[in-house]
Amino acid sequence: MGFGLALAGPGASVAETDFATMPEGCSWTTRYSDGQVQTETYLGLKDGKHRTQVTSDGDLVREMTYDAKGRMVRKDWADGNWETFTPFSCFDTLGSCSYRYRNSDGANQKIVSETVKNGKGFNVAAGPDDGAPYPDEYFEIGPFGIMTKNKASNYSSRLTEMQNCGLES
Repeated sequence: MGFGLALAGPGASVAETDFATMPEGCSWTTRYSDGQVQTETYLGLKDGKHRTQVTSDGDLVREMTYDAKGRMVRKDWADGNWETFTPFSCFDTLGSCSYRYRNSDGANQKIVSETVKNGKGFNVAAGPDDGAPYPDEYFEIGPFGIMTKNKASNYSSRLTEMQNCGLES
C-alpha cells in the first residue's frame, strides 16, 4: 500500500505513491504487528505502469503494479495467486470512491470506501457494496507518499527504514 500528498475535494487522490520523483531502487521496510517485516523496492516504469517487489527475509512475497499516477492496480503473489483493483484501489482516495476487486480464487465484488482527513493522517471505512464492512483503518504518509503508519482493529504496521531513496543525510 503506497501513498501521496495531494489534498483536494472528494474523489481527489490523497495518497498515491509519488513514483515520478522516487529513484529506482528506493526501498522501504515495514514491520507488522504479527512480527512480519517486509521490504518493498521500486523497480521502475514498464509499459506505463510502476512496478515494485515485496520481499521478506530475502524471499519474494509479491510484485505490485501501480498506474501512472501511483495508484495500486494489481498484486501478483509469489505462489501464483493474484488480485486486481479496477480502475484502481481507492483505499487512499479522499472522499467516496469505489472499485472492482477480483482475485485468483474467484472473488469479484464492488468495494466502496470513504477516506477522510483526521489529524496527521486519514481514516478509511470500506467494504463490499453488498457485504459486511472491513475494520476501519487509520494511516499516515511520509516521503514519496509512502505509508508510515497503519492501524486497524486487527493489525498495525509502521515504516521502520528507507534505503536508496536519496533522503539519507
